[in-house]
Amino acid sequence: MLDVVQAALGLISREVRAISFDQDSGQINLYIAVYERNAQVDEDVEDLVFELEALQDGPVVIESHVFVGAPNAEWSGNSGRRVYLAKET
Repeated sequence: MLDVVQAALGLISREVRAISFDQDSGQINLYIAVYERNAQVDEDVEDLVFELEALQDGPVVIESHVFVGAPNAEWSGNSGRRVYLAKET
């Protein structure tokens, strides 16, 4: 979990609503809920995956899943461990 938090430092833009993850058999699934998907979000997600890969001790498959909308029951990230939740205003 700490690796995901470290990788996300400085990469959480205003578009990000929530980040969660789960880990299973050498694979990490990142779930990112956003207000809107745009080029900046895609770049931030790519950077997050890159930074997370760099923090691993060996090769790990990292899959990212971007969801446009509120981190509610429809968000697949609800099943993961939340590491970031934006304060809704």
